[in-house]
Amino acid sequence: MGTKGKKKGIVTLLNKEEQDVRYDIIKHSLWIIVKCLFALDAVRYLILFLHGYGSMKMITALTEAMAGPVLLLISALLFERYFLRLNLPLDDWSVLLIINGVTLFVLMGDRWTRSLAFFSVLPVIFCMILKDIKLVYLQIAVSACMVLADFAYVDMTADDLWKNSMLLNLTGNLFTVIVISRVVVQIRKYTHMLNIRTTLDSLTRLHNHEAFYRELDRKLAEHKKSTQPLSVLIADIDNFKKVNDTYGHSYGDKVLKVLAGIFLEEESERCFVARYGGEEFAMIMDMNQQDAITKAQTIRRRFEQQQIPTDSGQVNSFTVSIGVAVCGPEFSSGRQFFEKADEAMYRAKKGGKNRVCL
Repeated sequence: MGTKGKKKGIVTLLNKEEQDVRYDIIKHSLWIIVKCLFALDAVRYLILFLHGYGSMKMITALTEAMAGPVLLLISALLFERYFLRLNLPLDDWSVLLIINGVTLFVLMGDRWTRSLAFFSVLPVIFCMILKDIKLVYLQIAVSACMVLADFAYVDMTADDLWKNSMLLNLTGNLFTVIVISRVVVQIRKYTHMLNIRTTLDSLTRLHNHEAFYRELDRKLAEHKKSTQPLSVLIADIDNFKKVNDTYGHSYGDKVLKVLAGIFLEEESERCFVARYGGEEFAMIMDMNQQDAITKAQTIRRRFEQQQIPTDSGQVNSFTVSIGVAVCGPEFSSGRQFFEKADEAMYRAKKGGKNRVCL
């Protein structure tokens, strides 16, 4: 998961989407672990009971083993109820601190076998949502220490009969596999949601400004290594400010969606479309000059022909000015390349609007 405004070192400034996604991942992971841990203990107590352990041993085992699950349950409730309310940060250090604490609570609940020691890999899994590689290496070292410490603790405190019980070890291994696999699913699910939120425009569902430049830089790098043609266009709705001033922003959004729909319909494997910002839309094309101009003219004509009704029943049509640029060796960056198309678009505006300029 990406971070925004990262400073040198380990200080990370998260935007709201990243903060919310980290909160959801941790919250759901905590409840997965709580439920699975209580289920694990219930199964293990049943195993001990069926093997005829004395009542005092059962009570002692219950008291000692329930400390971890109970502390984890309290932590999950406090996290869900107060973390967002108190506006606490979820930077990289906070995430690792929480997950390492959770891991220790889980290990506290197992004094019978060594089978939960490898649950210590969970914080390493959570490094999937971090970006600081130094923290990843640090976490690997911490997790290795937790594995060794758990082995030593179990060796000192557990009966040999418990340590060597195939059923107790099997249940611990199953718990570790189930929890980690479900947590990975949660991480993938929410990071995918974050990726969608941060790369798509919320109104039109086209790619946004940032995604456009990432793709343009990637295409430009590919173009320099091959002979494949590359072009870019930018389209700006003519007199759009008057549309909002006359009919309101709701109708203006409707007009934007119409043009976005045309761009989506004109998209293909050779094209990448985006809402550049405001009333501006852009397209990256694996096309030569003539094909790129033809594509731009098709978009211009199709939008000009649209009849867009207002709430009162009045029907309006609008036009768009488009600038096209073809990639050449003089462009060293995606922004420089795009500025060429932007200049062409402004020439189209000055030349009378509703036209395509190269």
